[in-house]
Amino acid sequence: MPPTPARRPRLRRTTRLTARTSDRPPRTPTPEPAPGARPGGMDWARRIELFTVVVAAVVAVAGLWYSNVQTRQAHEQARDDRALAKEGQITDRYTAAVGNLGEDKMDVRLGGIYALERIMQDSRRDQPTIANVLATYIRTHAAKPPAKGEDVPADVQAALTVLATRDTKRDGAFLLDLHGAKLPNINLAATPAALHDANLRGADLNGARMFGANLRNANLSSAKLSGANLVGANLVADLSGADLSGADLSSANLSSANLSNANLSKANLFGADLSSADLSGADLSGADLTKQQVDSAVTNSETQLQ
Repeated sequence: MPPTPARRPRLRRTTRLTARTSDRPPRTPTPEPAPGARPGGMDWARRIELFTVVVAAVVAVAGLWYSNVQTRQAHEQARDDRALAKEGQITDRYTAAVGNLGEDKMDVRLGGIYALERIMQDSRRDQPTIANVLATYIRTHAAKPPAKGEDVPADVQAALTVLATRDTKRDGAFLLDLHGAKLPNINLAATPAALHDANLRGADLNGARMFGANLRNANLSSAKLSGANLVGANLVADLSGADLSGADLSSANLSSANLSNANLSKANLFGADLSSADLSGADLSGADLTKQQVDSAVTNSETQLQ
């Protein structure tokens, strides 16, 4: 019977297994999911925390929006209140100024006129109304010529100066109407007068100082401008039948003006532009002008040149 082979020591096998096992990395234990949590998702506490943050952000944004709306509405209300208060102040000022125009004392009337001028400057929408009030005031207080040797009253002069220096861009539908007003020797020389499109038909402007005045498209038919100073004025207007005898019209723009039957005797027309001006029946006897000026105008057999 053959001999039984000797067994290998167990110790050596155990050692090998231990060594082989020690080479493997330690295994991390898998955490058990929290109660109520889904596998692979976040737990309820984390969800509640995230939901709370989102709600807080939405509330904060809504609060900012509401605050902005409230602030804007407050500003709009304050602006409306200021505008209403300003309108009330302007109304009170206007009422007081118009009331002053009916006073007997000259200084009070002058104060009313200059108060109206200030309101025109402060309130664009009120300018047409105030300008009409002042124009009516002039026609009423200058319906008759001043006493011999006297000039127009100071209040009439002031009212006309206010109208002549107004900002015409604010006129709207306003057209200056001073027809028939008696304004001899009126002085508008301080500034080029804004009298364009004005109705000055039959007005007495004898001796007026209006050099550089803008009278474009004004109606000056039958107006009296004898001895007036209109140097450099824009007179492309209706001057038919106007009395311009002895007027200083040097360098005036009379191009295409209607001067038919006008009295220009002894007028100074030196350098004036008469191109295409209608001089039919006009009296130019003794006027200072050149043949070239006459040739550039429209004349007829009734035009008096000598």
